[in-house]
Amino acid sequence: MRVLFAKLALILLLISVLSGCMGVDSKVLDEINLATAIGYDYVDKTHFEAIAVTPLYYPDKTIKNITYRSKSSLSKDVRDEMNQQSERPIYSGKLEVVLYEKRLAKQGIFYLIDTLIRDPSIGTNLKLGIVEGSSKDVLSPQFGNIDKGIYLSNTIEQNIKMGMLPRTNLHLFLYAHYSEGMDPFLPIVKALDGKVYIKGNAMFNSKGEYVYQTTSRENVIFKMLYENTTSKEGFSTKIEGREFASVNNIKTKRSYKISKPMTDTPITIDLEIKALLREYTGDEVSPKMIKIIEDKMSKDVKERSENLMRNFQKLHVDPLGIGEQVRTRTRSWDKKKWDEIYTSIPINVNAKVEILESGVVE
Repeated sequence: MRVLFAKLALILLLISVLSGCMGVDSKVLDEINLATAIGYDYVDKTHFEAIAVTPLYYPDKTIKNITYRSKSSLSKDVRDEMNQQSERPIYSGKLEVVLYEKRLAKQGIFYLIDTLIRDPSIGTNLKLGIVEGSSKDVLSPQFGNIDKGIYLSNTIEQNIKMGMLPRTNLHLFLYAHYSEGMDPFLPIVKALDGKVYIKGNAMFNSKGEYVYQTTSRENVIFKMLYENTTSKEGFSTKIEGREFASVNNIKTKRSYKISKPMTDTPITIDLEIKALLREYTGDEVSPKMIKIIEDKMSKDVKERSENLMRNFQKLHVDPLGIGEQVRTRTRSWDKKKWDEIYTSIPINVNAKVEILESGVVE
């Protein structure tokens, strides 16, 4: 009898679940447009122009990217106006990338990101980026026979795995913004000669305003300091005279020494870098020369790292999360006090480069 009642209860539960599912507003893919990329460009202090891209798939497997534009001061108004331009309603369930023009980012973009947080159809792995130029320059061209949103997302992801970009997505951006001891950053992209290039990293202050862009010499350094990583990205150093050396396949490991948290006692970051010698313009790569190259590169990494840290402190931004490192090492964490002492704390970097193989040299 108990088995019978259990079966009846299970049947009733399934019926209730299925009947509840019947109320879900289903979407037929052929009856909607799925935006895969959205860009926001500056118009004035209260308005922006948005551009959305939806892919159109043809029977011969070609893809055409359709763009929609709208000017407004609210993201929700933009969607309504874009729907007025489209024969099918536009949804964001397949959104891959959202881009923001630099001028817009300088005045803060969290009021725009807020709409992404409130949309349950958008995943936290969504890629965000800052545009050098305008988002129209990036989103309007057709980059081959590919969905533009996927193309941009893949470009950013490839540079995270193999290049100069640290890990970044919507989730990590929000975590850094709402953390008491860290500030967010985003990749910077630019359209050039029919392609999209990764230019560097945009740093944001605690107010969510874009305040700094890493230079080409700082990009690899920032990734080394930000996370333990393995990267194919190269790193070059002048040895002496006209002699230069370059390494790649860089593997880094970093650790912090914080002896007295919440004081102005110096903080030290230890960087261990293992790499392959990719190129050397001198005459011979002997064991002695390898040691000279290692020492020169170690000194170069140290100088570049400490210069970058001083730039961050001057701008009062902490994309490396040094405050977070301090917070996890003390019971007397005080956000207000940390903000007061952060800019004056000496932050030293000890770098040790070890060349594992000499590779191919000139």
